[in-house]
Amino acid sequence: MAVSSLTGVMDQFVENTDGEKVSVGDLLDALHTRSYGPLLLAPSFVALSPIGGIPGASIITGSLIILIAVQMFFTPHPWLPSRLLSIEFGRDRLERMVKKMRPYVKWFEAGIKPRYEFLVKSPANYVIAAIAILLALSFYPLAVVPWGVTPPALALVLLSLALTARDGLVAAAGYLVTAASVGMLIYTWLP
Repeated sequence: MAVSSLTGVMDQFVENTDGEKVSVGDLLDALHTRSYGPLLLAPSFVALSPIGGIPGASIITGSLIILIAVQMFFTPHPWLPSRLLSIEFGRDRLERMVKKMRPYVKWFEAGIKPRYEFLVKSPANYVIAAIAILLALSFYPLAVVPWGVTPPALALVLLSLALTARDGLVAAAGYLVTAASVGMLIYTWLP
């Protein structure tokens, strides 16, 4: 089943996982897909969510995004190492995050639909992969700044959602947020 919305991703995270602890592998398996859009969307969304504020979470999500995006250049079906897939956090935290973010996400995705697909199909998908790698690399220095990964995580959510929903207009918004994120990073870290 394809996931074409953020609320769909959130619903599948909750509905298709069980137990007191939820692993990264459980979240990805909950999506019932191995295509790149939803696989990039999942860690990007986690990085943007309150879970992303947990110390070390941005390093994990950034690493996962890099691993997925690099594979976009080489193979149609991604592979993920078991060590990353086994990282766990409390299910109650997942449920609270989904409940808290749901109204905002519902509002955000109201206008998402397939359009301007040339901005998300090959060769544009390789541009998105390269941008995803660069944005995820920015997670490492920004991990020391409280909520510092929020702008690049938002750009990643937009770009991965654009891939998932085939919405070029969302991709264009992702490019704009990427530019703002790069500007913020330069302003923050350069004298």
